Amino acid sequence: MKKRQILIVLTAVLIVVGSIFLSKVLTDAKEAPEKKDPIVAKKYVKTTSVRYDDIQTDVLAYGRVKTAQSLDLLSEVAGRMFEGKIRLKEGVNFKKGTLLFYVDDREASLNLKSQKSNFLRDLAAILPDLKIDFGENYSTWQQYFSTIDIDKNLPALPKSTSDKEKTFLATKGIYSTYYTIKSAEERLRKYRYYAPWDGSISEMVFETGAFINPGIKIGRIMRSGLYELQVSVETKDVPWIQEGAPAKVFAEETQQLWEGQVSRISDFVNQSTQSVDVFVAIRPSNQRIYDGQFMQAAIPARIIKDGMIIPRNAIYNNNEVFVLEDTLLKTKKIDIYRLSEEVAIFGGLEACDELVVEPLINAHNNMTAYKLNENAIDLERKNVTKTKLVANPDSEDVVAN
Repeated sequence: MKKRQILIVLTAVLIVVGSIFLSKVLTDAKEAPEKKDPIVAKKYVKTTSVRYDDIQTDVLAYGRVKTAQSLDLLSEVAGRMFEGKIRLKEGVNFKKGTLLFYVDDREASLNLKSQKSNFLRDLAAILPDLKIDFGENYSTWQQYFSTIDIDKNLPALPKSTSDKEKTFLATKGIYSTYYTIKSAEERLRKYRYYAPWDGSISEMVFETGAFINPGIKIGRIMRSGLYELQVSVETKDVPWIQEGAPAKVFAEETQQLWEGQVSRISDFVNQSTQSVDVFVAIRPSNQRIYDGQFMQAAIPARIIKDGMIIPRNAIYNNNEVFVLEDTLLKTKKIDIYRLSEEVAIFGGLEACDELVVEPLINAHNNMTAYKLNENAIDLERKNVTKTKLVANPDSEDVVAN
């Protein structure tokens, strides 16, 4: 009985040992799988060599055009108003010296003629005395009396030859009457309003035939061919602009360009825009400009010595950039001279440094990177593609990143 048990145990042990041995033989006979090296994607960055130069900067600003000269039409006299040589309608153009409107002056004109008649009467009354007492100047006064025309302005009075003659004329009221008439002549001119320059009517309040009072606004006129562009400039850019500097004025809607000049700069901040108003005088040209048109002005600012322009998004932490040294990214600080929405002008790096000019994601100091080169990128893509094809020969679509 014992022999049988021992035999069973030995048989079981032999089976276990045989199984282990057979498993090891089969394992050793199986070919080990090939180890694959991981595919490493290289980081390429766009760089440019640092080169400094003198840079002419510009200040870009936007605003609306307005005529450089505009006047309110006001009457200094009362009466019924009538149109002159043009129609009193908005948009009507006129030339310098054109009669725009007039006020009925018949009463004032007749009153002036009456005063001139009285003046002639007074002169006629003193001519005999002048002949007797001031014979040396009688012919002058006689000629002056004959040249007076009631329908024309009074000529200037002859000069007195002595204080005695001057006293005689003053006591007869000649001087007083003369200056009263000259004052009435000046007032009669105010019944007619002539255009002070070439322009157009921008606003009319009263129609022809309306009765107007002194000081009441009749309309508004604006000068043509002389326009200004009022632009808003940030306070940080104002020190860069100089009065009298040339400027370019551009209308995006019509794709037109004008030459201009900075005519003046405000010395206060506009409360509505929180910026400083700069006025650019637009030089006349054959291209038409409309009052109220929205335009852009490029004003040359000061020249920056030894500067370089880079995209603004290539700057990190306000004043840091990446520089590629061999195959390592290095962070360096720069001196920023001027910032705009898209670019920056800087200094502070060594000339010929390889400056990274594109924004980098998750980049850090001492990170491995390579200079962007199309040939190198193409070769890298071919190597990656070849590696993937060997690893997966049955794949139909292989994309190299």
